[in-house]
Amino acid sequence: MVSAAIKIGLDASCLIPQPLTGVGYYTLHQLRALLSEDRGLEFRLFASSAQAAPEYLRELGRRCEHMRTLRCPTRLKNLAWTQFEWPPIERFVGPVDVAHGCFHLLPAARRAKRMATVFDLSGIRCPHTHSAGDVGLHRRLLRHAVAKADALVAISESSKADLVELLGAAPERVYVVYGGVLLEEFDRDLDGEALAALKARFGITGEYVIHLGTLEPRKNLARLIEAYGRVRARRGECPALVLAGKAGWMYDDVFETIERLGLGDSVIHTGYLERAEAVCLLRGACGCVYPSLYEGFGLPVLEAMAARVPVLTSKVSSLPEVVGDTGLLVDPESVDAIEAGLFELIEERAAGSERATRAYERAQNFTWQRSAAALADVYRAVYAGGAS
Repeated sequence: MVSAAIKIGLDASCLIPQPLTGVGYYTLHQLRALLSEDRGLEFRLFASSAQAAPEYLRELGRRCEHMRTLRCPTRLKNLAWTQFEWPPIERFVGPVDVAHGCFHLLPAARRAKRMATVFDLSGIRCPHTHSAGDVGLHRRLLRHAVAKADALVAISESSKADLVELLGAAPERVYVVYGGVLLEEFDRDLDGEALAALKARFGITGEYVIHLGTLEPRKNLARLIEAYGRVRARRGECPALVLAGKAGWMYDDVFETIERLGLGDSVIHTGYLERAEAVCLLRGACGCVYPSLYEGFGLPVLEAMAARVPVLTSKVSSLPEVVGDTGLLVDPESVDAIEAGLFELIEERAAGSERATRAYERAQNFTWQRSAAALADVYRAVYAGGAS
C-alpha cells in the first residue's frame, strides 16, 4: 500500500516584493528544487502582500496541489498570526500536515505541525545596522516562532547557535539547511562582449574587485572603502572597487566616505543589476570583497566561489562555514585587517588563483537539490513527531 503524501502548507510571501533580495532568491531556488521531483510530499502554496504576485510565484503555484494569493498588507498578517494565531493557513490552502513559514513568520494553523525558516538574527545581534522598526518587527516574529514552533530551520550552524544563545531555542528543534548555488550559471563560457558592454556602461576601465549586495550598514562598506583607499595610496595603480547592488537603508556613510577620500573615480556604484548582469560582472572580477559584519549564510561569497573568483570575507558568523580555508578571512571591524587582506588579494594573484580553484571545488557541495533534499527530510521529521 502506498503511503499518502505529507501535505505541506507553505507561506512564501517573501517571494512577492520586488526586486528579489537574498531571502527571496534563496527561497525561490530552494522551492524550485523542492518541487522538481517527487519526494512523497504534497505542496499547498500561500502568499500575501499588498503587491501583485510575480510570474515566478505563479509558476511555483502551478507545480503545487493548490495555490492561494491574497492582496493583504503584510503587517496585518504579521499581527494576526503573532498576536491572535488567526486565521489558520488551512483556511487558505485546505488541510495540511505541516505549515511552514519561509521567512521568520510562523503560520497560524488548526492542527498542522508548524515551522519557520530563520535566515539570520542580525536585528538582535547587530541592531544598529537596521531601522528601529525592522528590529522590533523581527524580534517579535522570531520570539513568537521560537516560543510556538514545532521546529525551526536555520540556514547555517551559526544561525542555529544564535537562535539557541539569543532566544533560548531548544537545539534539538533547530535543523540546519544550507543554501545553494546555480552551478550552471558559472560553468558556461563567459560572454566577453556582454562583460565589455557592462564595463563601458558603468565606466569601469581595466581590472576591478567587486562587492555584491545591497548598500546597508551590515555590509560594512565604509570600512571597506577606507581600506581600499589605503591600498590605492600604497600601490598607486589599483583595480577599481565596484559596488554592485541597490542602495538600501542607512547608506549615507558609504557615499560620504567615497567623497571624503576622493575616490569618486575608482569606487563605482552600479545600482541594482539584473541577475545575468550581476553574474557577468562577478565572473569578470579579479576578486570578490565581502567583509560583512554578520551573515546568516552569505550567498554572494558562495557565488564568487562557484565563479572561481578569489574571495576576501569576514571571519565571523556563518562566512567561515561557507568559505572554509578557500578565502582570505579578516576581522570586519578592523580597517587594518581589511586593508591587509585586500592588499594580499590584489598582490598575490597566484595564491589567489589556487584558493579560487579549491573554492570552486568546495562550492560543488552547495547545490539547491541538496538543500531541497535536506528540507524535505525536515518535513518528514516534523511530521513524524505527531500531532500538536
